[in-house]
Amino acid sequence: MRERIKVKTITLAQYFREDKINISHIEKPYGEFSDPVVRIDRFENGKTTGLVEIPYENLEEVIEALHKAEDMCDSIPHNDVHGELKSNVGGGE
Repeated sequence: MRERIKVKTITLAQYFREDKINISHIEKPYGEFSDPVVRIDRFENGKTTGLVEIPYENLEEVIEALHKAEDMCDSIPHNDVHGELKSNVGGGE
């Protein structure tokens, strides 16, 4: 029997939307003898728009890839879109 254990809900850092991801542990996802997976559900404006199930055997590889993506982003200069306003979001002082 499939069992879902919710691990964490994360609200994505977007100023104009309330998108979230739910991270869960799924025990016996494909039947009695299947290995557990990590499931990530994406919600946009309250509606499920996608999901991915990652076998635990691949989890470290996925985490390493996310860290590489973060390092790559940090290595590319980005403009602070609100820097001239000296504010975290638009709208003035």
